[in-house]
Amino acid sequence: MSKVLTHSTKSYIKIFFVGILVGCICRLADYFPADTLWSFSSIQTLLGFWIITNTTIVLLSTSNICAGISSFLYMFGMTLSFYGLQAILGMFVPLFSGGFRFSLFVLFTLLSIPCAIAAYILYYWNREYIFNSILYSLPIGALAAEATAIFIYFLEHHTFLFQLLMDVVGVIVFFLLFYKRAKSKKIFIVASVISSLIVYFVFPW
Repeated sequence: MSKVLTHSTKSYIKIFFVGILVGCICRLADYFPADTLWSFSSIQTLLGFWIITNTTIVLLSTSNICAGISSFLYMFGMTLSFYGLQAILGMFVPLFSGGFRFSLFVLFTLLSIPCAIAAYILYYWNREYIFNSILYSLPIGALAAEATAIFIYFLEHHTFLFQLLMDVVGVIVFFLLFYKRAKSKKIFIVASVISSLIVYFVFPW
């Protein structure tokens, strides 16, 4: 996979605006009705969306510093546009009334920091150490755990199908990609299963 994100101002500006664009798309998705089969209005509400996008950022980065900063700027840009667009649209569309939700904006901006730290650490999977097998397993384990939880919820409530498919595709794509890169295939598989079980039973679904 070509690494297009670099430790440069130009690259950081680009990823920031990508975050703004994604945030606008997610906010506009609120036009879709809630609690439907596909649940397009809830694309960004679950972990899978964040895991997939931030893992992709790490894959496209040229260094751990680049991965961390790019992840933060992407998340911050998305948060800014998500709540900023709500405030703007709220002046014309009742669906988005409520103004600029400053407390939520601050909360998710702060949550961007641990995401950046995670991206910084995950980049070390590029090192030729056995430990990279564990790092590669983490996004897969988390996605698999959420996919399992959503699948159970889907069977009961017949909703979140889009999120379920997104997680399943994410697991398959990342597994095939990371399996080839992992220093130890056995450790990679075992760590993927263990991390999936930990996330599934620890996270408050």
